[in-house]
Amino acid sequence: MWRNPLLDKTYTAGGTILPYRLLKFGTSDTLLIQATAATDGLLGLSGQVGAASGEPVDITLVGVGEVTLGDTVTRGQRLTADSAGRGIPAVSGNVVGGVALKSGVVGNVVPMLLHAAGDADGAPLYQADVTVATAAVLTLNATPVQLVAAPGAGLIVAPTMFQVFLDYNTTAYDGIAAGEDLTIRYTNASGALLATIETDPFLAATADAMRIVLPVTTAAHLPVANAALVLHLSTGEIATGNSPLKVRTYYRLLPSTL
Repeated sequence: MWRNPLLDKTYTAGGTILPYRLLKFGTSDTLLIQATAATDGLLGLSGQVGAASGEPVDITLVGVGEVTLGDTVTRGQRLTADSAGRGIPAVSGNVVGGVALKSGVVGNVVPMLLHAAGDADGAPLYQADVTVATAAVLTLNATPVQLVAAPGAGLIVAPTMFQVFLDYNTTAYDGIAAGEDLTIRYTNASGALLATIETDPFLAATADAMRIVLPVTTAAHLPVANAALVLHLSTGEIATGNSPLKVRTYYRLLPSTL
């Protein structure tokens, strides 16, 4: 048995809750209901016993629970909820409730590592995926590419990690000048710097390549309210090449004032 709960709590069901479903708060502090969307504030997982409305229901908040799948899932994928509280792969803009520890298909019950008071809390972890086509890579200096949209008044996009993948095609990027690095910034090409990726040997690679990039920890990492995140090339343009870039951004939305 995979289930290994570190923190279980008992609440009251605010509606019918099936076994092995992702849950969220209902209309009060003591009511739980099944999650119904990938943007819900995911709290945890029901166990092997469900509940009717008004009955006690146990929820695993921390540790390894089990979830019914609503789609094909590969172990290691981050999961969110579908309209029936089942686990499905998280995509751009979803709230991530945890990680699948086993592969499966629709209807399977698989173990899921819940994120302890992190990815399903008041500042949930979001994921944004952007593919930068070859033509856009070749004009990144003049025309930065948006990775995450501006979140709205009073909010800050706070990135936790960037995953950048060079999906190699047939021709390596060439004409990369010294100091011509990929940067991730707020707003535009002159915005506050968040991260830097050396282009050589990354973009100059002749096979698939990947980089994991954390935000800088210097004073350059200045939060900017209601600002998008963009990918930019710091100096000039790259001359040739035909491989797209795939950029995955993990981020939270924080208030701009406390």
